Amino acid sequence: MVRIKVYKASQLAVAAAAILMAAALIAVLISIALRGGAETVGGTTIIWEEAAVEVAAAFSMFDFPDGPIIPDPEDFIPENEHTDEPADEIIIEIIRAEAAPEENVGMAERQARVLIYHTHTHEAYAQDAEDPYVETEAWRTADQGHSVVRVGEALSELLRGYGMEVVHDVTDHEPPKLSTAYARSLKTLEGYADEEFDLYIDLHRDAYNASMKEYAESNGQRMAQLMVLIGNGGEYEVKPDYEANLRFALELTNCINEKNPGLCREVMVKNGRYNQHIGTPAILIEVGHNENTLQQALSSMPALADALKEVLTSS
Repeated sequence: MVRIKVYKASQLAVAAAAILMAAALIAVLISIALRGGAETVGGTTIIWEEAAVEVAAAFSMFDFPDGPIIPDPEDFIPENEHTDEPADEIIIEIIRAEAAPEENVGMAERQARVLIYHTHTHEAYAQDAEDPYVETEAWRTADQGHSVVRVGEALSELLRGYGMEVVHDVTDHEPPKLSTAYARSLKTLEGYADEEFDLYIDLHRDAYNASMKEYAESNGQRMAQLMVLIGNGGEYEVKPDYEANLRFALELTNCINEKNPGLCREVMVKNGRYNQHIGTPAILIEVGHNENTLQQALSSMPALADALKEVLTSS
């Protein structure tokens, strides 16, 4: 998330200098961080992307109708997913929503247990004039009926319909500081340490950039594209089981695209952890972007649920 300040005409000189400095800093970041590329594993392309690419993409989202937009220097610092704040100083009240599997599903299919949660709880979709929501800022809302939490609930209901036991944790991890949301979601996950799950899903909404499609389409229905993100552990001492998480991500992506070509983007691997050390398999799923509608995101959930069922029951 990039915070912005708008400078008026009387401040153009200062603004111009700041823009030059910002552009130089972005150029330096990109020159350092663009060490990415792509590789193919199991027939699926894995995209490697570094922080500077995200910085550049973030600025491409903004127009300048009222004057230049000057980012604060601290806005060049990417979200600190591991945080410098001691975890034991963070207090979390866990809010879990749980329901039994559908009664008409045989016991033989009631083996998968899934935890769905949201590190970025306020991520929302494009405003709909017929169903608007109150923004906390652009494309974010505390209204869980219009945020990615609503998408998580739809996925939970579908998986329960397949006989799975699903815990949908709706704890709000963003306040009071978005940049330390991963520390709070880790605290939530630690609250489930005594429980066993077959899959951990951190469900997100992505930010649009020019490399993405506006939407996918199947049988005349517009659907938000999906993407699975895996952390390789980076510099963390305690690392996730990266190889197992990657195998699951590749299998899930291939399964989705076999039935709905183009619905799922290539697996992305990043130099981080994303709390995926908490259990195996653990994945982060991006459901659409901020220019998708909530309905498009919801329309993708049956395909995702169907693929999850197939992958979980075959593993």
